[in-house]
Amino acid sequence: MVVKTMARMDKNSRSTYVSIAVAGLLAIMAVMCILSLRTKSATVDEFAHLPAGYYYWKTGDFSLYGKNPPLVKLICALPLLAMDVSMDPNRSYAGTGDWRPWLFGTHFMRQNADMYENIFFAGRLPAVLLAVILGFFVFRWARQLYGTPAGLISLLLYVFSPNILAHARLVTTDLGCTLFMFVATYYFWRLLWKGDKKGTLWGGLSTGLALLTKFTGALLLPIYLGLWLLSFPFQKDLPESGSSKKREHLTRGAFGLFLILVIAVAVINVGYGFKGTFKSLATVPHESRLLERLDRSPLNMIPIPLPAEYVQGFDRQKLDAEQGVFLNYLNGKLYTQGCWYYFLYAFAVKTPLALQVGLLIAFCCLFKRNRENASNMLVLLPVIIVLSVFSFANEINVGLRYILPVFPFLFLWAGGVTRLVTGNRFARLAGAALLIAYVAASLSIFPHYLAFFNAWAGGPQKGHQHLLDSNLDWGQDLKGLADYLDTEGVDEIGLAYFGHVDPTIYGIDYHVVGSKRETGYVAVSANYLYGLPYLITYTPNPIPIRPNTFGWLHDFEPVDTIGHSIMVFSIPHG
Repeated sequence: MVVKTMARMDKNSRSTYVSIAVAGLLAIMAVMCILSLRTKSATVDEFAHLPAGYYYWKTGDFSLYGKNPPLVKLICALPLLAMDVSMDPNRSYAGTGDWRPWLFGTHFMRQNADMYENIFFAGRLPAVLLAVILGFFVFRWARQLYGTPAGLISLLLYVFSPNILAHARLVTTDLGCTLFMFVATYYFWRLLWKGDKKGTLWGGLSTGLALLTKFTGALLLPIYLGLWLLSFPFQKDLPESGSSKKREHLTRGAFGLFLILVIAVAVINVGYGFKGTFKSLATVPHESRLLERLDRSPLNMIPIPLPAEYVQGFDRQKLDAEQGVFLNYLNGKLYTQGCWYYFLYAFAVKTPLALQVGLLIAFCCLFKRNRENASNMLVLLPVIIVLSVFSFANEINVGLRYILPVFPFLFLWAGGVTRLVTGNRFARLAGAALLIAYVAASLSIFPHYLAFFNAWAGGPQKGHQHLLDSNLDWGQDLKGLADYLDTEGVDEIGLAYFGHVDPTIYGIDYHVVGSKRETGYVAVSANYLYGLPYLITYTPNPIPIRPNTFGWLHDFEPVDTIGHSIMVFSIPHG
């Protein structure tokens, strides 16, 4: 009796220590996110996302920025409802095409100039909370697959991931989609491997939330089908084994998947207030090749159990993926089409080398054949599907963030190596060294996570030689530029800033610099400096920036760099 009591107390003590470790790691992540987000101006997408979310709350009209589902925008705009935010709901700029959200964002910025920074600080906090929730599920799943030490390792990889930290602070859809796709897959895994009937309910809810966050969530369907079909060779791992149970497993998986999809569709309809549900494709405007193919079949007359706005948003996103939106940049060159290896290359240069070594070790461990290792390897299926779709069926190459959903699965898989090295002292030391190097790489880039590039790529200083756009310069360092100009005592500057926030919001006295050589202080965003075209919208009249507008600046060395994304020059006379 005494022995059992002591064993129970020892188990409870270990559980307490584990809970403290998990809470501590998640708290560290939250602190790093909050400290870093205070130093950053609104990024290109945030500029439109947060005002759109507030507009949704006030009007119930989801057509503004309808190209993305509304969930994360609504969540992040919640704190704004308790603030004295100004907005004219009648100025929605309907009919202005894809620039509509940014036109409204500009109007929103002008009306709330005095509190603009506070608005974005408040709006980013829910994004940090979503990131913390995702971290908890990374630990939970890894612990159930491989044990507590593996769970802690996976969580540590997640908490200090520069790419996760970069987007965990932003009012964008990428982290939210990553969260809900991971949680949905976790519960479907529990349904298949544990026979957990609650997995159907929670899987359906989280699937619906993923689809309400970003259309990338639609990839859950092939992920579910793949996991279901590939689970059959591993019947021994299921709670009900034996050949006589295979039919039961088949039925449970099929019925569970059906219920998950039904619940998910219901969640989407609730999110849109059932507006325009059960319209046929023939009555919903669409342009993408995918949906136009359906026009040639009787399917275009079948009522669709989804809101019409949701179908239209999916169509517009699919059209962008088929045609591209802006020029793509890779290895110093501009491309009109996507490169199939873009995301693999981006992963190679934008993730810490220690993680890549760890993943290579995990891959090598696949050759240590056993049924359990093979079964657990299925957590890589979402990685394969997401990477394949974005590499071969997508023309948009503007950021590693598009494949952010693969990262938690990779951390999950990498944590499993812990079980294979526990008995080897050298392996433990090597693993500890890799973790220290990984954390050090993450801390070295604080608070400039968006601009992280690893040592092989030459670090963030050489990042522009590899990638641009949201990989390096997403308009996040305007506030840093203001602090620099104040410190240096620069009163006025020639500026070409890649973003939408008016520099006067931060007290910057500027004039727009272009292709004509100037003297004095000049600040140019990395995207513009290295040839990426875009449109300046914070001036009274929009100004298009064309490729190589700032070629004349390549003859000068910058005197400073703000957050690795804005280059400051002091151009002499003559």
